[in-house]
Parts: sequence; structure tokens; C-alpha cells
Amino acid sequence: MGVAEVLLHTHDITRGLGVAWMPPARPCGAVLRRLFPDAPSGGPAQVLLWCTGRGELEGRSRLTSWRWQAALPD
Repeated sequence: MGVAEVLLHTHDITRGLGVAWMPPARPCGAVLRRLFPDAPSGGPAQVLLWCTGRGELEGRSRLTSWRWQAALPD
């Protein structure tokens, strides 16, 4: 959850400052596997932003509410 918070809030801050920044794919993928096991396929950063109501994902409505789940490690 801590990694998700850093990635997502850094994205929020950079958007607020008008800085173009996207979270890196590798940690986003890890967050998705751990906290959003039912996430759709796609670019990890875009999917993580969509899963948390911060972004658009082609073919899917923007989320207005969400919650992560503590998935058990494999």
C-alpha cells in the first residue's frame, strides 16, 4: 500500500504542478498484482490510475469509487 500511495500521490502532485509524469511501469505492475488482482489488462501505469479513479481506460467507464484488496502472495 505504501508503494501505491507514493506512486499515486506523486502523480497527483505533478499534475497539480503541471509537470508531465507517469508512474513507472514495473512498480505499478507489482501494485496491481498485489492490490488489484482483478484489474484489466493494459499499460500498468494507466491501469493503476484507472483502478484508483485517476484516469481513463479505453473501453471502460471512469471509476468514481474504488477500493484495493490485500491479495495473498502466490
